[in-house]
Amino acid sequence: MNILNITCREDRIVLRTDTPKGTAVVRACTPASREQLLIGEFTAEIKDGAASVPRFVNGRDGLTLRWELSSGGETASGKKYAEDLAFPASCASPYPTADSKKGLQVAMIEDAVKLGVKHAAQNVCIGDFMRPADECAHPIRFTHDGAEYVFDGNHAESFDKRLKTLSDNGILVTLILLNSKRWQKDTSKALYGPLLHPDFLPYMNEPDVHLSAFNMTTDEGIRYYCAFVAFLAERYMKPDEDGTWPHGRAVGMIVSNEVNSQWIWGNAGHKTVGEYMAEYTLAMRLTWQTAATVWKDARVYISLDHFWTGSQNPAEDTKYYGSRPVLEELSRNSREEGEFPWNVAAHPYPEDLRFPDFWNDRSATDDNDTCRVTFKNLPVLRDFLYREENLYRGTRRRIILSEQGFNSHFTPESEILQACAYGRAYRICMEIPEIDSFILHAHTDNWQEFGLNLGLWRRKKDGPELDAPKPIYDVFRVIDQKDESGKYHWERY
Repeated sequence: MNILNITCREDRIVLRTDTPKGTAVVRACTPASREQLLIGEFTAEIKDGAASVPRFVNGRDGLTLRWELSSGGETASGKKYAEDLAFPASCASPYPTADSKKGLQVAMIEDAVKLGVKHAAQNVCIGDFMRPADECAHPIRFTHDGAEYVFDGNHAESFDKRLKTLSDNGILVTLILLNSKRWQKDTSKALYGPLLHPDFLPYMNEPDVHLSAFNMTTDEGIRYYCAFVAFLAERYMKPDEDGTWPHGRAVGMIVSNEVNSQWIWGNAGHKTVGEYMAEYTLAMRLTWQTAATVWKDARVYISLDHFWTGSQNPAEDTKYYGSRPVLEELSRNSREEGEFPWNVAAHPYPEDLRFPDFWNDRSATDDNDTCRVTFKNLPVLRDFLYREENLYRGTRRRIILSEQGFNSHFTPESEILQACAYGRAYRICMEIPEIDSFILHAHTDNWQEFGLNLGLWRRKKDGPELDAPKPIYDVFRVIDQKDESGKYHWERY
């Protein structure tokens, strides 16, 4: 016996099986990886291969629960999660389009508008938004899935101003969901349990560990995470009745950062790639299911660095993985447990981040076993996603390049090479239609960024103060415009 499909309707969960009729026991359980918690149980008749039960189970929304079905003493295998969402969402507007792929991790909004930026990515840390009420000067009480949560109103309003300024200027903003012990402020120790991954805690003070994975191990952790996503979706994806977004608009969510290098950027302790991706797939699925109740066209992305079959350290395979095995696990998990429209946020930095001439990368080859995917061989990622087993119901996954840049070394020659690298990379993006945006990192040189100078603006050699725009600034400004001959500037490269 197999569960072939699970559909979430407005008030029912429908499980379609390969058994035409019979009596079934249907159980709704927490999806938490380390808790066997039964939320509710029903007896249902299988008619024409389908069993139908109430969507809401003891005050919980069955949309984000794990489902089991037994009949005649046999427990069905197959799908576990709702993959068809047959209910009206709060927002029915289509995904917006931009007239350019040009994006930037914006530091100075006025300058970004002047440069004609169309895409941006903004970090959002769960521990900055979710706080105990007694730690908030202005608490926002938010009810989700039968429980109340508290969000820091001052932090939310500060973020509103930035996001609204960006989106009001026609910039499509994708949120990067992060889980840090310390980002803008410390995660409250009172919330370490539900927010931080328990296997991150022993390593959280190590110098090479920057972020935690989201806590998918307990039912409480999952409920906090879904409330976080729901709050962001309600605030930044749902328009008012007049069709405006009073707090600013976001169009997608990237779940964590560079998860194939999880030890650094999404730490869940020592895990095989399969163990790590079982929890990460759940986080992505919950993000999609939760956001879709507000806006079904919201896009959800996995974040990957430039390693493909290689990794930060192949000898430490419980810390670092390649992007390809990570994607293979995500694709397999979603096909087997419940399909959903995941997409890819790639970071195709040059093989050596110190040098911008990616066309000379030796570890980026054109075959699927390449060590890295950089701009030199970006079609490797495209071709992998074109494979039938990686499509979403026959359609291709979308790609955004959410963070990558080119270094310079305080010399005129290196700054010209940096500008040339950007132009050549932009042309490559234009040749892959599934790439929606190329979000350059960074707007300004950051003197604390591992000695790299990736910005459009040069910093002074002896400190963080800005000096002047570099040659890449003018290339960036006109890259998506036409010249006097009617050709786009990117076509020159």
